[in-house]
Amino acid sequence: MKELRRNMRFVGWMVVIAFVGLGAWFAMTAFTQGSVWASNVYNNRLSATTAQRGDITDRDGTMLASTDSEGKRVYAENEGARRALSQTVGDTAGMSGTGVETFYSSTLLDISTSVTDRLSELFSGAEHVGSSIRLTIDGPLQAYISSIFPDGYNGAACLINYKTGEILAMVSEPTYDPYDLMSRSDAQVVDTAYLNRCLQGLYTPGSVFKIVTLAAALNADPNVIEQSFTCAGEWKYEGGSIVCAGGTAHGSVDLKTAFKKSCNVTFGKLAYQLGEERLRQTAEILGFNENFKFGDLIVYNSSFPAKMKNMSSLVWAGIGQSEVLVTPLHMAMIAGSVANDGVMMKPMLVQKITNSLGAVTHTGTPVAYREVLSPSAASKIAEYMFAAVESGTATRAAIKGYTVCGKTGSAEISNDKSVETNAWFTGFIYDPAHPYAISVVVEGGGAGSRMPSELAGKALKKAISLVG
Repeated sequence: MKELRRNMRFVGWMVVIAFVGLGAWFAMTAFTQGSVWASNVYNNRLSATTAQRGDITDRDGTMLASTDSEGKRVYAENEGARRALSQTVGDTAGMSGTGVETFYSSTLLDISTSVTDRLSELFSGAEHVGSSIRLTIDGPLQAYISSIFPDGYNGAACLINYKTGEILAMVSEPTYDPYDLMSRSDAQVVDTAYLNRCLQGLYTPGSVFKIVTLAAALNADPNVIEQSFTCAGEWKYEGGSIVCAGGTAHGSVDLKTAFKKSCNVTFGKLAYQLGEERLRQTAEILGFNENFKFGDLIVYNSSFPAKMKNMSSLVWAGIGQSEVLVTPLHMAMIAGSVANDGVMMKPMLVQKITNSLGAVTHTGTPVAYREVLSPSAASKIAEYMFAAVESGTATRAAIKGYTVCGKTGSAEISNDKSVETNAWFTGFIYDPAHPYAISVVVEGGGAGSRMPSELAGKALKKAISLVG
Protein backbone atom coordinates (compact mmCIF):
# COMPACT_ATOMS: atom_id res chain seq x y z
CA MET A 1 0.00 0.00 0.00
CA LYS A 2 2.83 2.43 0.93
CA GLU A 3 4.57 1.62 -2.32
CA LEU A 4 1.32 2.30 -4.22
CA ARG A 5 0.96 5.71 -2.53
CA ARG A 6 4.60 6.45 -3.33
CA ASN A 7 4.04 5.60 -6.98
CA MET A 8 0.88 7.72 -7.08
CA ARG A 9 2.72 10.69 -5.58
CA PHE A 10 5.52 10.20 -8.10
CA VAL A 11 3.06 10.14 -11.00
CA GLY A 12 1.30 13.19 -9.57
CA TRP A 13 4.52 15.16 -9.38
CA MET A 14 5.42 14.11 -12.92
CA VAL A 15 2.07 15.44 -14.15
CA VAL A 16 2.60 18.74 -12.29
CA ILE A 17 6.13 19.10 -13.69
CA ALA A 18 4.86 18.31 -17.19
CA PHE A 19 2.14 20.98 -16.95
CA VAL A 20 4.58 23.55 -15.58
CA GLY A 21 7.05 22.76 -18.36
CA LEU A 22 4.32 22.96 -21.00
CA GLY A 23 3.12 26.26 -19.57
CA ALA A 24 6.64 27.65 -19.61
CA TRP A 25 7.11 26.54 -23.22
CA PHE A 26 3.85 28.20 -24.28
CA ALA A 27 4.82 31.39 -22.45
CA MET A 28 8.26 31.48 -24.06
CA THR A 29 6.90 30.71 -27.52
CA ALA A 30 4.16 33.31 -27.17
CA PHE A 31 6.81 35.86 -26.22
CA THR A 32 9.18 35.06 -29.10
CA GLN A 33 6.62 34.11 -31.79
CA GLY A 34 3.55 36.04 -30.66
CA SER A 35 3.60 38.47 -33.56
CA VAL A 36 3.85 35.61 -36.04
CA TRP A 37 0.90 33.80 -34.44
CA ALA A 38 -1.16 36.96 -34.25
CA SER A 39 -0.61 37.80 -37.90
CA ASN A 40 -1.21 34.29 -39.24
CA VAL A 41 -3.86 34.32 -41.95
CA TYR A 42 -5.55 31.34 -40.29
CA ASN A 43 -5.99 33.21 -36.98
CA ASN A 44 -9.77 33.08 -36.48
CA ARG A 45 -9.70 36.11 -34.22
CA LEU A 46 -8.44 38.21 -37.11
CA SER A 47 -10.89 36.86 -39.65
CA ALA A 48 -13.84 37.27 -37.29
CA THR A 49 -13.19 40.90 -36.29
CA THR A 50 -15.34 43.65 -37.79
CA ALA A 51 -12.90 46.46 -37.07
CA GLN A 52 -11.81 48.85 -39.79
CA ARG A 53 -8.17 48.41 -40.66
CA GLY A 54 -5.82 51.33 -40.18
CA ASP A 55 -3.97 52.95 -43.07
CA ILE A 56 -0.56 52.01 -44.43
CA THR A 57 1.58 54.85 -45.80
CA ASP A 58 5.11 55.26 -47.07
CA ARG A 59 7.77 57.33 -45.27
CA ASP A 60 6.36 60.61 -46.66
CA GLY A 61 2.74 59.83 -45.84
CA THR A 62 1.68 58.70 -49.32
CA MET A 63 -1.25 56.30 -48.99
CA LEU A 64 -0.40 52.67 -49.84
CA ALA A 65 -3.49 50.99 -48.34
CA SER A 66 -6.67 52.36 -46.76
CA THR A 67 -10.34 51.54 -46.21
CA ASP A 68 -13.03 53.39 -48.19
CA SER A 69 -16.46 54.52 -46.98
CA GLU A 70 -17.97 51.17 -47.92
CA GLY A 71 -15.43 49.24 -45.86
CA LYS A 72 -13.50 48.03 -48.91
CA ARG A 73 -9.71 47.86 -48.75
CA VAL A 74 -8.12 50.04 -51.43
CA TYR A 75 -4.52 50.26 -52.61
CA ALA A 76 -2.43 52.62 -54.74
CA GLU A 77 -4.43 53.87 -57.72
CA ASN A 78 -1.57 53.47 -60.18
CA GLU A 79 -1.24 49.79 -61.12
CA GLY A 80 2.53 49.96 -61.58
CA ALA A 81 3.03 51.41 -58.10
CA ARG A 82 0.49 48.98 -56.64
CA ARG A 83 2.32 46.01 -58.09
CA ALA A 84 5.76 47.33 -57.15
CA LEU A 85 4.66 47.50 -53.51
CA SER A 86 2.61 44.30 -53.55
CA GLN A 87 4.80 42.01 -51.44
CA THR A 88 5.74 44.86 -49.08
CA VAL A 89 2.17 46.01 -48.37
CA GLY A 90 0.60 42.59 -48.85
CA ASP A 91 -3.12 41.87 -49.02
CA THR A 92 -5.98 41.13 -46.64
CA ALA A 93 -6.26 37.55 -47.92
CA GLY A 94 -2.81 36.83 -46.51
CA MET A 95 -1.39 35.56 -49.79
CA SER A 96 1.87 37.41 -49.16
CA GLY A 97 2.73 36.11 -45.72
CA THR A 98 5.44 38.69 -45.01
CA GLY A 99 3.38 41.68 -46.20
CA VAL A 100 2.40 44.39 -43.72
CA GLU A 101 -1.31 43.59 -44.16
CA THR A 102 -0.66 40.10 -42.79
CA PHE A 103 2.34 40.50 -40.50
CA TYR A 104 0.82 43.57 -38.83
CA SER A 105 -2.84 42.49 -38.93
CA SER A 106 -3.22 42.69 -35.16
CA THR A 107 -1.89 46.27 -35.21
CA LEU A 108 -3.94 47.40 -38.21
CA LEU A 109 -7.05 45.96 -36.52
CA ASP A 110 -5.87 47.02 -33.05
CA ILE A 111 -7.21 43.82 -31.48
CA SER A 112 -5.27 44.63 -28.31
CA THR A 113 -7.62 47.51 -27.44
CA SER A 114 -8.78 47.31 -23.82
CA VAL A 115 -12.15 45.83 -22.85
CA THR A 116 -13.37 49.20 -21.51
CA ASP A 117 -12.55 50.92 -24.80
CA ARG A 118 -14.36 48.23 -26.77
CA LEU A 119 -17.42 48.47 -24.50
CA SER A 120 -17.40 52.24 -24.94
CA GLU A 121 -17.37 51.80 -28.72
CA LEU A 122 -20.16 49.24 -28.48
CA PHE A 123 -22.49 51.51 -26.50
CA SER A 124 -21.68 54.63 -28.49
CA GLY A 125 -22.13 52.86 -31.80
CA ALA A 126 -18.71 54.00 -32.99
CA GLU A 127 -16.87 51.66 -35.37
CA HIS A 128 -13.59 50.34 -34.04
CA VAL A 129 -10.71 51.64 -36.16
CA GLY A 130 -7.27 50.07 -36.02
CA SER A 131 -3.88 51.74 -35.88
CA SER A 132 -2.15 53.22 -38.92
CA ILE A 133 1.39 52.31 -39.92
CA ARG A 134 3.93 54.57 -41.61
CA LEU A 135 6.69 52.57 -43.28
CA THR A 136 10.33 53.46 -43.92
CA ILE A 137 9.73 52.60 -47.59
CA ASP A 138 9.91 55.36 -50.19
CA GLY A 139 7.00 54.51 -52.49
CA PRO A 140 8.20 56.39 -55.60
CA LEU A 141 11.70 54.91 -55.22
CA GLN A 142 10.37 51.37 -55.00
CA ALA A 143 8.07 51.96 -57.98
CA TYR A 144 11.01 53.32 -59.98
CA ILE A 145 13.27 50.36 -59.21
CA SER A 146 10.49 47.96 -60.19
CA SER A 147 9.99 49.85 -63.47
CA ILE A 148 13.66 49.48 -64.47
CA PHE A 149 14.02 45.84 -63.40
CA PRO A 150 14.95 43.80 -66.51
CA ASP A 151 11.84 42.70 -68.39
CA GLY A 152 11.08 38.99 -68.23
CA TYR A 153 13.42 38.28 -65.32
CA ASN A 154 12.63 37.35 -61.73
CA GLY A 155 14.75 38.58 -58.85
CA ALA A 156 15.03 41.21 -56.16
CA ALA A 157 16.49 44.60 -55.32
CA CYS A 158 16.83 45.81 -51.75
CA LEU A 159 17.98 49.33 -50.85
CA ILE A 160 18.65 50.39 -47.25
CA ASN A 161 20.02 53.27 -45.21
CA TYR A 162 23.12 51.69 -43.69
CA LYS A 163 23.34 54.29 -40.89
CA THR A 164 19.80 53.71 -39.58
CA GLY A 165 18.85 50.29 -40.94
CA GLU A 166 15.74 51.74 -42.64
CA ILE A 167 14.55 49.75 -45.64
CA LEU A 168 13.90 52.31 -48.37
CA ALA A 169 12.91 49.87 -51.10
CA MET A 170 12.53 46.12 -51.48
CA VAL A 171 11.46 45.09 -54.94
CA SER A 172 10.57 41.49 -55.65
CA GLU A 173 9.89 40.32 -59.19
CA PRO A 174 7.47 39.10 -60.38
CA THR A 175 4.89 41.29 -58.68
CA TYR A 176 1.16 40.79 -58.23
CA ASP A 177 -1.99 42.90 -58.03
CA PRO A 178 -3.78 42.75 -54.63
CA TYR A 179 -7.03 43.28 -56.54
CA ASP A 180 -6.47 40.08 -58.53
CA LEU A 181 -5.45 37.16 -56.29
CA MET A 182 -5.17 33.50 -57.26
CA SER A 183 -6.43 30.85 -54.87
CA ARG A 184 -4.20 29.70 -52.03
CA SER A 185 -4.24 26.11 -53.35
CA ASP A 186 -2.76 27.31 -56.64
CA ALA A 187 -0.19 29.39 -54.82
CA GLN A 188 1.11 26.29 -53.06
CA VAL A 189 2.08 24.55 -56.29
CA VAL A 190 3.28 27.47 -58.38
CA ASP A 191 6.32 29.69 -57.84
CA THR A 192 4.20 32.80 -57.55
CA ALA A 193 4.71 36.48 -57.03
CA TYR A 194 3.56 36.24 -53.41
CA LEU A 195 7.09 35.42 -52.29
CA ASN A 196 9.07 38.47 -51.15
CA ARG A 197 12.42 37.53 -52.61
CA CYS A 198 14.25 40.24 -50.63
CA LEU A 199 13.30 38.52 -47.37
CA GLN A 200 12.50 34.94 -48.40
CA GLY A 201 14.66 34.33 -51.45
CA LEU A 202 17.64 32.15 -50.54
CA TYR A 203 20.17 32.46 -53.33
CA THR A 204 23.64 31.14 -54.02
CA PRO A 205 25.66 34.37 -53.70
CA GLY A 206 28.51 33.61 -56.08
CA SER A 207 31.29 36.18 -56.10
CA VAL A 208 29.55 38.77 -53.89
CA PHE A 209 30.51 36.34 -51.10
CA LYS A 210 34.15 37.22 -51.79
CA ILE A 211 33.48 40.16 -49.44
CA VAL A 212 33.15 37.58 -46.65
CA THR A 213 36.24 35.63 -47.75
CA LEU A 214 38.22 38.87 -47.92
CA ALA A 215 37.03 39.77 -44.41
CA ALA A 216 38.13 36.34 -43.13
CA ALA A 217 41.56 36.79 -44.69
CA LEU A 218 42.00 40.25 -43.15
CA ASN A 219 40.91 38.92 -39.76
CA ALA A 220 43.41 36.07 -39.97
CA ASP A 221 46.35 38.15 -41.19
CA PRO A 222 46.16 41.86 -42.12
CA ASN A 223 49.41 41.42 -44.07
CA VAL A 224 47.61 39.22 -46.60
CA ILE A 225 47.19 42.39 -48.67
CA GLU A 226 50.92 42.16 -49.46
CA GLN A 227 50.65 38.57 -50.69
CA SER A 228 50.94 37.78 -54.39
CA PHE A 229 48.79 35.16 -56.10
CA THR A 230 49.25 33.46 -59.46
CA CYS A 231 46.24 32.82 -61.67
CA ALA A 232 46.60 30.72 -64.82
CA GLY A 233 42.84 30.76 -65.39
CA GLU A 234 42.43 27.40 -63.65
CA TRP A 235 43.66 25.85 -60.43
CA LYS A 236 43.76 22.09 -60.19
CA TYR A 237 43.85 20.69 -56.67
CA GLU A 238 43.38 17.26 -55.17
CA GLY A 239 39.87 16.16 -56.05
CA GLY A 240 38.90 18.95 -58.42
CA SER A 241 39.60 22.29 -60.04
CA ILE A 242 38.36 25.86 -60.08
CA VAL A 243 38.33 28.21 -63.07
CA CYS A 244 37.94 31.93 -63.61
CA ALA A 245 35.11 33.27 -65.78
CA GLY A 246 35.83 32.46 -69.40
CA GLY A 247 39.08 30.79 -68.38
CA THR A 248 40.72 34.22 -68.07
CA ALA A 249 44.29 34.03 -66.74
CA HIS A 250 44.88 37.03 -64.46
CA GLY A 251 48.59 36.29 -64.03
CA SER A 252 50.41 37.48 -60.92
CA VAL A 253 48.01 39.60 -58.86
CA ASP A 254 47.78 41.12 -55.42
CA LEU A 255 44.59 40.74 -53.40
CA LYS A 256 43.12 44.08 -54.46
CA THR A 257 43.51 43.29 -58.15
CA ALA A 258 42.13 39.79 -57.63
CA PHE A 259 39.07 41.26 -55.89
CA LYS A 260 38.28 43.94 -58.45
CA LYS A 261 38.70 41.43 -61.30
CA SER A 262 36.79 38.78 -59.32
CA CYS A 263 39.51 36.14 -59.67
CA ASN A 264 38.06 32.76 -58.66
CA VAL A 265 41.45 31.06 -58.55
CA THR A 266 42.82 33.55 -56.01
CA PHE A 267 39.79 33.40 -53.75
CA GLY A 268 39.60 29.61 -54.00
CA LYS A 269 43.24 29.44 -52.89
CA LEU A 270 42.51 31.97 -50.17
CA ALA A 271 39.65 29.84 -48.80
CA TYR A 272 41.91 26.78 -48.75
CA GLN A 273 44.63 28.79 -47.04
CA LEU A 274 42.17 30.02 -44.38
CA GLY A 275 40.53 26.67 -43.70
CA GLU A 276 36.86 26.03 -43.12
CA GLU A 277 36.84 27.01 -39.43
CA ARG A 278 38.12 30.54 -40.02
CA LEU A 279 35.91 31.07 -43.05
CA ARG A 280 32.82 29.79 -41.23
CA GLN A 281 33.60 31.89 -38.16
CA THR A 282 33.71 35.09 -40.20
CA ALA A 283 30.57 34.13 -42.13
CA GLU A 284 28.72 33.56 -38.87
CA ILE A 285 29.90 36.85 -37.39
CA LEU A 286 28.42 38.47 -40.50
CA GLY A 287 25.08 36.73 -39.86
CA PHE A 288 25.19 33.39 -41.66
CA ASN A 289 23.61 30.43 -39.80
CA GLU A 290 21.87 32.94 -37.54
CA ASN A 291 18.20 32.81 -36.60
CA PHE A 292 17.29 36.38 -37.49
CA LYS A 293 14.59 37.80 -35.22
CA PHE A 294 13.72 41.35 -36.14
CA GLY A 295 10.59 42.95 -34.72
CA ASP A 296 9.60 44.63 -37.98
CA LEU A 297 9.80 41.75 -40.41
CA ILE A 298 10.53 38.08 -41.07
CA VAL A 299 13.87 37.39 -42.77
CA TYR A 300 14.86 33.89 -43.80
CA ASN A 301 18.17 32.65 -42.44
CA SER A 302 21.24 32.70 -44.67
CA SER A 303 23.37 29.57 -44.41
CA PHE A 304 27.00 28.47 -44.59
CA PRO A 305 27.90 24.73 -44.50
CA ALA A 306 28.25 23.38 -40.96
CA LYS A 307 30.78 20.85 -42.21
CA MET A 308 32.65 20.76 -45.51
CA LYS A 309 32.33 17.47 -47.38
CA ASN A 310 35.75 17.75 -48.97
CA MET A 311 38.36 20.19 -50.23
CA SER A 312 36.20 21.14 -53.20
CA SER A 313 33.40 22.23 -50.87
CA LEU A 314 35.78 24.58 -49.06
CA VAL A 315 37.38 26.00 -52.20
CA TRP A 316 34.02 26.65 -53.87
CA ALA A 317 32.51 28.07 -50.69
CA GLY A 318 35.25 30.71 -50.81
CA ILE A 319 33.71 32.07 -54.00
CA GLY A 320 30.13 31.81 -52.75
CA GLN A 321 29.22 28.48 -54.32
CA SER A 322 29.02 25.06 -52.61
CA GLU A 323 26.04 25.15 -50.20
CA VAL A 324 26.21 28.85 -49.32
CA LEU A 325 22.84 30.65 -49.42
CA VAL A 326 21.91 34.26 -48.67
CA THR A 327 18.90 36.60 -48.91
CA PRO A 328 19.19 39.90 -50.82
CA LEU A 329 18.36 41.89 -47.66
CA HIS A 330 21.13 40.17 -45.71
CA MET A 331 23.59 40.86 -48.53
CA ALA A 332 22.62 44.56 -48.43
CA MET A 333 23.17 44.51 -44.65
CA ILE A 334 26.66 43.07 -45.15
CA ALA A 335 27.54 45.72 -47.75
CA GLY A 336 26.11 48.37 -45.45
CA SER A 337 28.25 47.20 -42.54
CA VAL A 338 31.36 47.69 -44.69
CA ALA A 339 30.30 51.30 -45.30
CA ASN A 340 29.30 51.82 -41.65
CA ASP A 341 32.78 51.19 -40.17
CA GLY A 342 31.98 47.53 -39.56
CA VAL A 343 28.68 48.04 -37.69
CA MET A 344 25.66 46.14 -39.00
CA MET A 345 22.30 47.80 -38.27
CA LYS A 346 19.04 46.00 -37.58
CA PRO A 347 16.74 46.34 -40.59
CA MET A 348 13.73 48.58 -39.93
CA LEU A 349 10.48 48.64 -41.93
CA VAL A 350 8.15 50.59 -39.62
CA GLN A 351 8.75 54.30 -39.05
CA LYS A 352 5.86 54.80 -36.64
CA ILE A 353 2.47 53.48 -35.53
CA THR A 354 -0.41 55.82 -34.68
CA ASN A 355 -3.67 54.72 -33.05
CA SER A 356 -7.16 55.91 -34.04
CA LEU A 357 -6.98 58.73 -31.47
CA GLY A 358 -3.86 60.14 -33.12
CA ALA A 359 -1.45 59.02 -30.41
CA VAL A 360 1.90 57.63 -31.58
CA THR A 361 2.29 54.23 -29.94
CA HIS A 362 5.55 53.20 -31.58
CA THR A 363 8.46 55.02 -33.17
CA GLY A 364 11.17 53.16 -35.04
CA THR A 365 14.65 53.96 -33.80
CA PRO A 366 18.02 52.89 -35.26
CA VAL A 367 19.53 49.92 -33.43
CA ALA A 368 22.99 48.48 -34.03
CA TYR A 369 22.82 44.72 -34.56
CA ARG A 370 26.51 44.29 -33.74
CA GLU A 371 30.01 45.08 -34.93
CA VAL A 372 30.79 42.52 -37.61
CA LEU A 373 34.06 43.96 -38.91
CA SER A 374 36.85 45.98 -37.37
CA PRO A 375 36.92 49.57 -38.67
CA SER A 376 40.29 48.89 -40.34
CA ALA A 377 39.00 45.76 -42.11
CA ALA A 378 35.84 47.59 -43.19
CA SER A 379 37.93 50.44 -44.61
CA LYS A 380 40.15 48.05 -46.57
CA ILE A 381 37.17 46.13 -47.99
CA ALA A 382 35.53 49.44 -49.00
CA GLU A 383 38.75 50.40 -50.78
CA TYR A 384 38.68 47.15 -52.75
CA MET A 385 34.96 47.54 -53.54
CA PHE A 386 35.61 51.05 -54.84
CA ALA A 387 38.32 49.63 -57.12
CA ALA A 388 35.78 47.16 -58.52
CA VAL A 389 33.47 50.03 -59.50
CA GLU A 390 36.23 52.35 -60.65
CA SER A 391 38.08 49.92 -62.92
CA GLY A 392 36.91 46.36 -62.25
CA THR A 393 33.83 44.27 -62.94
CA ALA A 394 31.30 46.76 -61.50
CA THR A 395 31.93 49.89 -63.58
CA ARG A 396 28.27 50.12 -64.68
CA ALA A 397 27.28 50.95 -61.10
CA ALA A 398 29.32 54.17 -61.07
CA ILE A 399 27.59 57.51 -60.42
CA LYS A 400 29.36 60.67 -61.54
CA GLY A 401 30.40 62.79 -58.57
CA TYR A 402 29.87 60.03 -55.97
CA THR A 403 32.03 57.31 -54.47
CA VAL A 404 30.24 54.06 -55.26
CA CYS A 405 31.71 50.81 -53.95
CA GLY A 406 30.50 47.39 -55.03
CA LYS A 407 31.02 43.76 -55.89
CA THR A 408 29.52 41.72 -58.70
CA GLY A 409 28.71 38.04 -58.74
CA SER A 410 27.62 35.31 -61.14
CA ALA A 411 26.21 32.40 -59.19
CA GLU A 412 26.05 28.98 -60.80
CA ILE A 413 22.87 27.13 -59.92
CA SER A 414 23.35 23.94 -61.93
CA ASN A 415 26.23 21.47 -61.89
CA ASP A 416 26.29 21.06 -65.67
CA LYS A 417 25.90 24.79 -66.46
CA SER A 418 22.63 24.03 -68.26
CA VAL A 419 20.91 26.89 -66.41
CA GLU A 420 22.09 30.48 -66.82
CA THR A 421 23.82 31.90 -63.77
CA ASN A 422 22.09 34.30 -61.39
CA ALA A 423 23.57 37.79 -61.66
CA TRP A 424 24.42 39.76 -58.51
CA PHE A 425 25.56 43.19 -57.42
CA THR A 426 25.93 44.49 -53.89
CA GLY A 427 27.40 47.81 -52.87
CA PHE A 428 26.90 51.28 -51.44
CA ILE A 429 27.48 55.01 -51.74
CA TYR A 430 30.42 55.90 -49.50
CA ASP A 431 28.96 59.20 -48.32
CA PRO A 432 27.47 60.05 -44.88
CA ALA A 433 25.02 62.45 -46.58
CA HIS A 434 23.65 59.61 -48.73
CA PRO A 435 24.22 56.42 -46.71
CA TYR A 436 22.60 53.93 -49.07
CA ALA A 437 23.47 50.28 -49.63
CA ILE A 438 21.88 48.00 -52.18
CA SER A 439 21.84 44.41 -53.33
CA VAL A 440 20.38 43.22 -56.62
CA VAL A 441 19.93 39.69 -57.92
CA VAL A 442 18.61 38.90 -61.40
CA GLU A 443 17.68 35.25 -61.78
CA GLY A 444 19.27 33.84 -64.93
CA GLY A 445 20.82 37.25 -65.58
CA GLY A 446 24.29 35.93 -66.45
CA ALA A 447 27.20 38.20 -65.54
CA GLY A 448 26.82 40.48 -62.53
CA SER A 449 28.77 43.16 -64.36
CA ARG A 450 25.81 43.85 -66.62
CA MET A 451 22.14 44.05 -65.57
CA PRO A 452 22.38 44.18 -61.76
CA SER A 453 25.28 46.65 -61.73
CA GLU A 454 23.52 49.03 -64.09
CA LEU A 455 20.26 48.75 -62.14
CA ALA A 456 22.05 49.38 -58.84
CA GLY A 457 23.71 52.53 -60.15
CA LYS A 458 20.39 53.92 -61.38
CA ALA A 459 18.60 52.98 -58.14
CA LEU A 460 21.23 54.61 -55.93
CA LYS A 461 21.16 57.75 -58.08
CA LYS A 462 17.36 57.90 -57.80
CA ALA A 463 17.60 57.44 -54.02
CA ILE A 464 19.83 60.51 -53.83
CA SER A 465 17.23 62.63 -55.65
CA LEU A 466 14.12 61.23 -53.94
CA VAL A 467 15.22 60.56 -50.37
CA GLY A 468 18.05 63.06 -50.15
